[in-house]
Amino acid sequence: MKLRRFSGATTAQAIARVKAALGPDAIILDTAAVAGEVTVTAAVDELPAAPPPRPGPLDGELAAEVRQLLGVVRELVEDQWRHQVPGLGPELVPLQRALVAQGVDAVIAAALVQATARRLDAGTPLDAALAGTLGASVDDTRRVRFFLGPPGDGKTTTIAKLAAQARRAGRRVALVSTDTYRIGAVAELETYGRALGAPCTAAADAGELRRALAAAAGADLVLVDTAGAGPDQERELAELAALVTVGGTAAGRTLVASAATGSRAACRTYGAFAALAPDACVLTKLDVGPAGPMLGVLWRAGVPVSHVAAGRRIPDDLEPATSDRLARCLLAA
Repeated sequence: MKLRRFSGATTAQAIARVKAALGPDAIILDTAAVAGEVTVTAAVDELPAAPPPRPGPLDGELAAEVRQLLGVVRELVEDQWRHQVPGLGPELVPLQRALVAQGVDAVIAAALVQATARRLDAGTPLDAALAGTLGASVDDTRRVRFFLGPPGDGKTTTIAKLAAQARRAGRRVALVSTDTYRIGAVAELETYGRALGAPCTAAADAGELRRALAAAAGADLVLVDTAGAGPDQERELAELAALVTVGGTAAGRTLVASAATGSRAACRTYGAFAALAPDACVLTKLDVGPAGPMLGVLWRAGVPVSHVAAGRRIPDDLEPATSDRLARCLLAA
């Protein structure tokens, strides 16, 4: 298995370069954003190459030996799993292979397979057992909800989608933007608000946020956008914590995270926001990357996924994250 790194201005651009160079079977292992550039680490069993016009006998023998070697490696990995997960039967192998292919943390993957094995009674399909393992309820009764997450993972777009769906259901919605760092962030949310008929207020600090929430007392749903913050941005995270405190314990806290986040980045992302006690998560960008690593971290932390998004269309590209839907995400390898 060969590792390579690709960079781009956006996650989608970097992953497009991965697919162009390594092919559709490339495995995304990690995604990291540094200084405005996204770097994706990917792996593939064999780099795609143009086949020679007429492969000779030696070429055929070499290809057969490579396939045999890959088979031996796969057997060794599965044998190691059998020692880590007692009772790993053949019915669980598809889940184990999918988790490995998506780059899910090995400890989390083993725990997830064990938890699923306990639900895999005679006659229970694997996807149903996995869905039961992932099933967790989300409290959607919170009137005020803050949206937190790394920059570029889709907080503002997610808020617009949720606001549009709520307005379609006849609910009164108010929008609040505390993102006074990103140029055009407030204007973007205000534009969505005008299109949806939802008032939008900007709040630069805790005092202004208190006044904005008080002014929105007549709304059925108040959605609060926040500035993006990364794991190493301690000052920004501290400012965010001060703002979230204004909402009190009655306010919900939703983490918005990209499904294209690799295992290491997923652990660091959740670790950065864990102190803010998120009670739900929206997984975005399912159209550009696997959800396994981030979903595994959330499952271990006990944070339910409320919605998944696979595009930017408002409000269509946002759907409730049923346990069946999440199981399909993890089994997709």
